[in-house]
Amino acid sequence: MKQAAIILATIFGLVILHSCEEDKDVVLNMDHATAPAFVSPSAGASFTLSEEQEGDVVMTIEWEAADYATEGMPQTRYLLQADLAANNFEDATTIIDIAETRDNSFEMTGGRLNTIAITRMGIAPFETGEISFRVLAFLTRASEHTWMYSQPVTISVTPFEQVIEADILNVPGSYQGWSPDNDNTVIYSLAMDDVYEGYMYFPEDQTEFKYAMGDWATNWGDTGADGTLEPDGANIVSGDAGVYKLNVDLNELTHEFLRTEWSMIGDAGSALGNWDTDIPMEVDLDHYDDTWNTRLTAVVQLGPGEFKFRANADWDLDLGVDTDDVLSYGGANIVVEEAGTYMVVLDLGGPLYRYELIPQ
Repeated sequence: MKQAAIILATIFGLVILHSCEEDKDVVLNMDHATAPAFVSPSAGASFTLSEEQEGDVVMTIEWEAADYATEGMPQTRYLLQADLAANNFEDATTIIDIAETRDNSFEMTGGRLNTIAITRMGIAPFETGEISFRVLAFLTRASEHTWMYSQPVTISVTPFEQVIEADILNVPGSYQGWSPDNDNTVIYSLAMDDVYEGYMYFPEDQTEFKYAMGDWATNWGDTGADGTLEPDGANIVSGDAGVYKLNVDLNELTHEFLRTEWSMIGDAGSALGNWDTDIPMEVDLDHYDDTWNTRLTAVVQLGPGEFKFRANADWDLDLGVDTDDVLSYGGANIVVEEAGTYMVVLDLGGPLYRYELIPQ
């Protein structure tokens, strides 16, 4: 059985377009095709959400079917996408893949709309933001490109502060006494789709570890150290001591781990004078001794300006602000408004990555 950890918000994973065996090659004249069109909700509709509506349907999204004007074509499939209205779908998020059912509507519960608003759109609880929806119609195995987008519809959403669940995967190992039921040493699946990520600090070189579901009855290792997980497989062995980014996909039975050295970089004051110099961060060992969670700190003199966190002095892996104190990969620069000495905290120990600026 999956385990769960309570968090403030969750995010949805990416959706993969699937093809079906019954689809046949067709030749289309897209000049005569008609894109899907929204029936509901109406443009400008407003939704003020509450915890009591979490399981209730608050909005039915419905659209007229796309028409490819071709005899014998495979059935049309759809994706429903959303983005902040101001973004013009530059950061579109796939909300639902209904390729298998070919439906022309989707019932949105208050809880799901609330999660979309907070975690994907970045709308703060109790504040109002505008979200645009659009429908993507497509065919597979056709001889021409068949994507067609509906005209978007924009609504206003005011979310509430939400508490929902994420799945956890235990990481027992030599660093924590090989305890598969220790819920302080876990990684998380925010989308609850068996794809997990998290950070772990291994204090010794060549740390051995595995993945487990709360006990040794269900565990995975990597026999052959080839990135493929096997039930009851061999122990996984890290490299040098340090903070490791762990990624596991139990759908494909694959995993990756990467040693990371985190730093600050930016132009916020004398300590961060430019975007070319990294200020290293250290693991907070007192915090680690209590929880095994990965928390890094640096005490620096900051002034008005901006900065971000990045790993291994490279932009392949960087964290910026998403909403409030929550970080996301490639997020916005963190703004420092007042000069002073701060303890800067980077907390990688939970399902959501967070930061804190503590005046000293």
